[in-house]
Formats: sequence, structure tokens, C-alpha cells
Amino acid sequence: MTDAIARLSAALADRYAIEHELGAGGMATVYLAHDVRHDRKVALKVLRPELSAILGGERFLHEIKTTANLQHPHILSLFDSGEADGLVYYVMPYVEGESLRDRLTRDKQLPVEEAVRIAREVADALQYAHQHGIVHRDIKPENILLHGGHAQVADFGIALAASRSEGGTRMTETGMSLGTPQYMAPEQAMGDREVTAKADIYALGCVLYEALSGEAPFTGPTPQAIVARIMTEQPRSLASQRHTVPAHVEDAVMMALEKLPADRFASAAEFAAALGGAGTEARWHGGTAAQALSPRTALPPNRRAALPWVLTLVAGVAAVWGWLRPRVPADPAHPSRLAILASGLGGSGGPSLQRQIALTPDGRSVLFVSVAATGANVLFRQSLDATQAVPIPIASGAVANPVVAPDGRWLVVSDVQTLRIWRVPIEGGAGAQLPLSYTAGGSQSAWDGRGNLWTTVGAGNRHLVRLTPDDSLTEFPEPIGEARLMQVLQGDETALVLIRAAGTATGTLQLLDLDTRRLTGLMNVPVVEARYAAGHLVYALGDGSLMAVPFDVRRHRVTGNPVTIATGVSLTGTGLAQFAVAPNGTVAYIPEEPRSLVFVDRAGVAREATAERRNFHAPQFSPDGRRLSVDFTSSDGRDVWILALDQGTLSRATFDRDGHDATWMPDGRLLTYISAKTGFIGIYRTRPGSAEPAESLLTSPNLSYTGQWLRGGSAVVTTGNGLRGNSLLDVAIVRNAGRGPIEPLVASQFTEHYPAVSPDGRWLAYASNQSGQEQVYLQPLGGSGDILQVSLTGGNEPVWSRDGRSLYYRAVNGGQVELTEAVLRMSPEPGVVSRRSLFSAGDYVGTQPHANYDVTPDGRGFVMVRRSTATRVMVIQNLPALVGLLRGTPAAGR
Repeated sequence: MTDAIARLSAALADRYAIEHELGAGGMATVYLAHDVRHDRKVALKVLRPELSAILGGERFLHEIKTTANLQHPHILSLFDSGEADGLVYYVMPYVEGESLRDRLTRDKQLPVEEAVRIAREVADALQYAHQHGIVHRDIKPENILLHGGHAQVADFGIALAASRSEGGTRMTETGMSLGTPQYMAPEQAMGDREVTAKADIYALGCVLYEALSGEAPFTGPTPQAIVARIMTEQPRSLASQRHTVPAHVEDAVMMALEKLPADRFASAAEFAAALGGAGTEARWHGGTAAQALSPRTALPPNRRAALPWVLTLVAGVAAVWGWLRPRVPADPAHPSRLAILASGLGGSGGPSLQRQIALTPDGRSVLFVSVAATGANVLFRQSLDATQAVPIPIASGAVANPVVAPDGRWLVVSDVQTLRIWRVPIEGGAGAQLPLSYTAGGSQSAWDGRGNLWTTVGAGNRHLVRLTPDDSLTEFPEPIGEARLMQVLQGDETALVLIRAAGTATGTLQLLDLDTRRLTGLMNVPVVEARYAAGHLVYALGDGSLMAVPFDVRRHRVTGNPVTIATGVSLTGTGLAQFAVAPNGTVAYIPEEPRSLVFVDRAGVAREATAERRNFHAPQFSPDGRRLSVDFTSSDGRDVWILALDQGTLSRATFDRDGHDATWMPDGRLLTYISAKTGFIGIYRTRPGSAEPAESLLTSPNLSYTGQWLRGGSAVVTTGNGLRGNSLLDVAIVRNAGRGPIEPLVASQFTEHYPAVSPDGRWLAYASNQSGQEQVYLQPLGGSGDILQVSLTGGNEPVWSRDGRSLYYRAVNGGQVELTEAVLRMSPEPGVVSRRSLFSAGDYVGTQPHANYDVTPDGRGFVMVRRSTATRVMVIQNLPALVGLLRGTPAAGR
């Protein structure tokens, strides 16, 4: 140990015991040390003395503190920093593993899937840091640590702190530079003072290139030679070096390595999405798979410029469009895959449980439901020959379930708050309310060629209904079983229907004669949904696979073997698969984008509650704060799971394949949830971990939510529909320990939902649109007394603090969704003492008719569901050609 380190060790003896050197780099020497105060191993990094002298230790330490608040699962935290005996040090967790550099030195290259996964994890960390205004500036394999196979980015902000310190411009005097030449972006290599997040994206592209090919994109004997190559040369094609690199991965890497920052990805999140397949095309060709596909660099310049995508923002929706990695001239004989990036799919208001996607009959436009910056559900239309999506103005409100008429001029949509169905022009407008109502069981409408709208109604959707263009309604009395109407086939005499057992997400596909209501079996395969297009049945399986099989529509029979055309299609707990087809063979689908369950502090800093990625929904703490209930959909259906916070384990609590919206009983031993397994929504009660079957408390066609229990468990406050006259969604109460009946509590001609009972059981908060805008209100639970408006600019999803002094809710402020705290006084009369916006809630998924987050037991934060960084709509064109290619045969005829 040198004299300097000996002095440092002595100065820090009461805090750190330095054990031995781990390594040395251009800026610091790293030592393994023991944190005496916390009894843990740490990595203590000592800035090189000459560098410390140039930069100025005090200024460097001041700048490095800006990174101390970065809390992310893929970022190595900064524990401590300081100066002792003239030496500047900073302390980080000690990771028992190896760096990516160590791994590459040993193995040279990584398996493709592992390399991409690590890159996406680093991109996730970069996205988080960039959103907090921090650019790393020195992404390289040495700064990516592998712990349990997962990436953690080290030295975040160290290069930034050095550049901002008083000697940052004199780094060259020591022969050192901020950044490593092989991974420096051109603008960084040329000494630009303003280095942006685009430099980190470039560096990560270099790292992934090296992990796949075995060497950095540009190498040379000296830093000057490397920089010269960076500025003048193009990187070699990855495919020419390693044929197993997928086309979309190479395209993403090459876009990250563009020399102009403006030509790179707009964000690290977009880079991660592209690596996962967003905005990419599979290696498809009009001939056979054996035909060689030319490398990207061989494409004409005008095609290369159009390769990635065109970015546009429309009302908070990022639409991405373009021919992605085209290798052959545009030709109807060739299939293609396109992508639209659409933020907010499956966001607030419950569209994640409804149908979110449709195609126009000509296959030239895709419609999708997304969430605007205001938090409202908006229906967008993306023309396949346009560069931006446009909103379809619909006056009815929270739209879902779009179905376009065969003439392409009309569509029907559901308002998931009022449970009404509307027919509106394809361009949007006021439209007309239809004499139909949408029920939580989720009937599916289908048009025939004559303009009639068919659907199913009643318990279990057992009765067929036809609505003519003049709104004449005919209900056919013969029950057809637990049916979901898929599509009316050509000729308008036969429909595809799915017959399901109660409470299951899959069923058998059958043909329904619309004249006789007679059913005929078609496929003995458990299917989620199916459609006919261009000579093929397209259907989704319970694992999210999208299949296509040749089908003779005239003889009503399958004529070949199925092939898989996509995987990971989004499925909902109500038994919907998010895909659509057009008669010309265009297929659109929404891939599953798993969400994160996170703890968020009052400043908006998030950390993961679990490493699992699921479509999490309705998280709620148990009364003792030790467990967390949450539901999500898997290949086995939708059910409630319990996260043990001390162990980090997820265990299944319900087994209905349709269990959700869990709430804890006051004693914390029992859990209640809702399920529609009998055809109607019912409240069920179970003990997590018990082998006993769940107990049914109440089943009612008016019920729409489990509810919140009063102290002692005497009643549950919930929501229901049609409880009083022409009321829509209302706040209700179920007395008799949850056995009912269900009774209106706050019911009017307006929508009242999101009930939240105060901890003392005296007050009820809820949201209503009685003013023309949804606001949060407060009133005595008994109903007598004045009503207090809590929110000012719009609000929903109220949740009480455990001490009953504050009410949290989602508010709209300046067009942005924010989590707001209203501090209340309850005597001598209720009032709002103050309102304070805590943080932006736009990245967190809302729902309806209940809150989709909870307050932590200590009151210092929240548990929330964070949406994926990018959500996509994928479009496949020319289905017959794709099926023929996958089968190795000429395209199937129509």
C-alpha cells in the first residue's frame, strides 16, 4: 500500500477499512473496502492525484453529488464521496461478479440474446438518467458490471463531474480525455462542449457492436487513428461478420452509430425498443429463406435514410412509420412488417381490458386507442402511407372496442365509463348512441356486408342481437351458449364465434348459422380469438402466439397446417387478443409490453418492487404492510398474486383464471376480489395460501368492482351501474358483510366512481363528471352533509394517506398528468388546506373505476405500475405471401 493510500486509510479508519486494490483506470484506482458503519463490502475509488489537482477536488465533489439521487436497478448507486488527506474518493457498492470487459476478454463475443438483453438493460438505465438530466459520457464495457448476469452501469456522472469542474478543459494536459476513444461519439471526439444524451446512445451502440462482433466498430494503434476512422469511415456490417445477428438488431445498432446526432435514436428508450423488435422487419424475402439478403451498407442512400422511421408527435402519441429494412423492391408478392410506436397503449380508463385496435376494410389504416398527455383515452388513426397518426374526435368519452363498418365510413366504439355504445363517422364527430349497452363481460360486435351490426347480450352473452342501419333491434331468443362473436363471414349467413366455459379466456372456434342459430365445430384448439382474412384463419393462442392456417371460406373447412406469424401478442384478462385483420391480408397486432411494479417516493424517484415484468394491475398493501396484492394476466388467465415484501416472492392467491381487483379485509387475513366466472361479476373471498375454495359473497349484474371495506368488515363500498333510474356508473354499498344486496350510495345521471373510504370510515372520496370535467369530491360517508370539491383542474383515482390527513389523486396540470397531494382539515368542517403537485404521473398506468396505486404504509411513497418505455402496433402486410414463405411454398391463394 502506497504512502498516500496509507494516509487515506488512516484518515478513513472509522468509516472504511481498505483491503486491497481491485484495478486501475484512466481516472481512478479502485480498492475493495469494508464499510465499517454498515458492515458491507464497497468499492472505494480514489481519483488520480494529478487529475484531482487539475480538476479541483471541492468542485469535483460538488458536481458528483448531482448523481447521488439516481436510483435505478441497472445503475450502480453512489454511496459516499469526499476528500481526505488531499485525495478525492467516492464509494459505490461492491458488485460480486465481473465487468462486461472481463467477460469479453474471456469469451470475445456474447450470445446474441444475452448481448441484446444487456444492452437493453443499459439503455433502460440511460433513459432514466437522461430524464433526470444526467449524461454518462463514458459508456464502455469497463463501466458495465454484470451481477447475476444483469447489467449495472458504474461511474454514472463521473465524467460529467470532471467536465464541469474548474479544470475540465485542461484534461489534455495530462494525456487523458473525458471518454474512451473506441466508444466516443464523433461530436464528443471533436471536443464539442455540449455533449448530449445522443453521445451515450452512440457509445452503447459501440458496446453492443463489440459484444456481437468481437471488436469495437473502429479500432486503431493510437487514439488519433481511432478518432480519424470515427469521423471518416462507416462500420462494417454485423451480418457480414456474424450471420446469426437478427436484421432488426443490426439496424438498431447501425442507427445508434450514425455520425450525426440528429440521425440517431431520439432516446435510449427508442433504442431499447428497436432492439426488442419495434420498428424492425424480420428476414423475410419474396423467394426462399436461403436467398442472401444484402447488408445494410449496400442499400441505396435514399433507402438507408428512410430505414429507421419517421418520428412525429400527435397529442402525446409518438407514431413511427416507414419501410423498415427493405431489401427488395416494393412488390405485392412480398410480405413486410411495419411498426408504429404509440405511447400510452393500455393506459388510464381501462382500455387495457378492452379492444384497442382495428383496421379499415381496405387495410390502409390502423386505428388504436391510446392515452393523450391529459390522461384521456383517444382513438387515433394511422394511415399506412402517412407519417403521423391523427386523433379521431369522439364526443362520447372513454373510447374502446373500435369496430369499423365494411364500407369504411362508420365505426362503433364503447364508452367504458358510461357503458354506452356509439356509432360515429370514421373521421369522428358526435355520432349517435345505439340502443345497446356494453357489459363488463365484454361482448364483441361485428358488421355484416349489409350494414347490420351483430352482437351478443345477456348473462354469458348467450343471446344474439341484430341492429339494422335504421337502428331496428332484433333479439333472437335461442341461446347460443357462452359465446363471443368474432366476425361475420362473406355471404352474411355465417359468423365465427368462440364458445367458452364460464370464466375461461380460451374456447373452441365454431361457425354460427345466423338464420338457424345452429353451431358447427370448426377447430379443436383452445383459441382466444380468431378472424378470417385473405384465404386464412388468423387466431391467437393462450400463450400469445398468433397463428395462420389456410381456410376455404366457401366450404367452411381448414385446408392446411398452421404457421406462427407472430409471438407475444397482448392478451387481456377479459379474453381478448389485441389483433385485427383486413380482407386484403393486412394484419395488425399489439405486442405485449410488460410493465414494472415500482415504489415511488414523494419526489418521483422510482425503484423496482420486483424484477418481474408483467401487465400488473391494482396493487394494494395488506393492512400490516408486509404484503402486496396485485393481479396480472398470464398464459393461464388473469389472477391475483401476492408479493411478500420481505422475501420478494410472488405467489398465486386465486385460481379462477379471471380474478382481479383484489382488496384486503380489515383483519389482513382474507382477500376479496371479483370474477365473472359465472357470467356475472361477483365478489369472492379467499385466504391467500389456503387450499380452500374461494367463498362467493355476492353476484350481481350491477356490480363492477370489488370495493373498499369499512372498518370491522360490515360493508364494502364499491361501484355499480344502473342502480337508480337513468344512472350510469355509481358509487354503491354492499352491506351484510359483503353479501348485499348492492345499494346506491352516490347515484345520479352523471358518472361517479373511484370510491375511497377514509381510514376512520367517516368520509367518502370519489370522482364525478357532474361539472362537465372529472373532479375529485369529498362527502360524509353517510351521505348527509355538504360536498367538497377537492381537485381544481380535473382529477381521479383518489387514495387516502393512512393517517387520513391527506388525499392523493391524479390531476391534470397544464395538460400533464401529475400526482397531487391535498392536505385536508376535517373539523369544524372539511376543507382543503393546501394542494401540491408531487411528480409527473404520465409514465404510470391508471385504470377505472378504482385507483391503480396505493400509499406505502409509512406514508413516504407509493406503489405504482410503470408502463413500458415504448409500446407498439405491429402491421404485417400480405398475409398469404408470408404464410407461403414460412411454409417454404408459393403464396397461398385467396
